[in-house]
Amino acid sequence: ALGRVVPGEEPVVVVADVDWARFTPAYTSVRPSPLLTGIPEAQAATAGSAVSDSDEASATAVRDQLAGQSQDERRQALLDLVRKRVAEVLGHGDPGAVGSAQAFRELGVDSLTAVELRNRLSVDAGVKLPSTLVFDHPTARHLAAFLDDELFGGEQSDAVTALVAELDRLASTISRLSPEMGVRALAQARLRSMLAELGDQIEADAKASVSQQLEAASDDEIFDFINRELGRS
Repeated sequence: ALGRVVPGEEPVVVVADVDWARFTPAYTSVRPSPLLTGIPEAQAATAGSAVSDSDEASATAVRDQLAGQSQDERRQALLDLVRKRVAEVLGHGDPGAVGSAQAFRELGVDSLTAVELRNRLSVDAGVKLPSTLVFDHPTARHLAAFLDDELFGGEQSDAVTALVAELDRLASTISRLSPEMGVRALAQARLRSMLAELGDQIEADAKASVSQQLEAASDDEIFDFINRELGRS
């Protein structure tokens, strides 16, 4: 580069070693930059950041894989994905180096790696995520919860609406039953059985959630959990 600069006639020249593949997506994350239009390497990096067919297939695979799972299972899978991507952009070989409750800033995520992380997760999710993603959701656990809401929040809302409508319909049917009808006792027994099953499921989900959190936690987080449970500070 200096060999081309010295014989030139430009009065002021800056020689810089720029990683365009990393710098360009971050610099143009909010809006296009006319400053980079005359730099072929920057234009190539911008073109290379477009979502490819394989990216779309990957995003579809992620959604399909999580579609039939419970919310706790989805969030654990998304937490594993977030930790994996954070480890990648920071150059860590092991996602275990990324604590689920550890702030991204403490891990060394800066503005450039934040954009790179956002771009990778956008490809995984198949949706355009906000440029402030990492700053609005500052830990892997917060970010996984946001992705779950972003991908499946509408489906959960529809499911809740359908359930409430079904319960309202059932309540209306029960209100029309005569006290003398034998079916009323049958309805009571069936409803008690359903409530008992629901209570058992809630208890099982709570235990599973604690188990999943412990599996994803770092050593420091596990020790903190033990100290809290034993009443130590």
